[in-house]
Amino acid sequence: MPSPFPGGVNPYLEQPSLWPEVHSRLIVALADALNPQLLPKYRAAIEQRIYSIDGSDALLVGIPDVSVEQRRFITAAPSVAATQSSAVATPLSVTLPMPLEIRELYLEIREVASQAVITP
Repeated sequence: MPSPFPGGVNPYLEQPSLWPEVHSRLIVALADALNPQLLPKYRAAIEQRIYSIDGSDALLVGIPDVSVEQRRFITAAPSVAATQSSAVATPLSVTLPMPLEIRELYLEIREVASQAVITP
């Protein structure tokens, strides 16, 4: 059956909230499939890289998830005082650096006897 998605890409699996799990499961499945063919001399090892980004390279947050708004309704004829008190303050945009940690799984083929990396 052909893929219903253009270009064969599944947008549900590539959502940022789902892709890390799909990637992790794929790495484990690949190691499980490779090990019977590699053993006893070699083995597929699952390794992890951790990237820590902070300071000037950190993710910049500029759009809030939530905003609070207060509205005032004036039923009487507007006066100068009422108009001034109901003025809404202009929103202030701020940029906050947020530390970011990225974890990435990957496969290495290692020699069983020496634990030397054969293919990074």
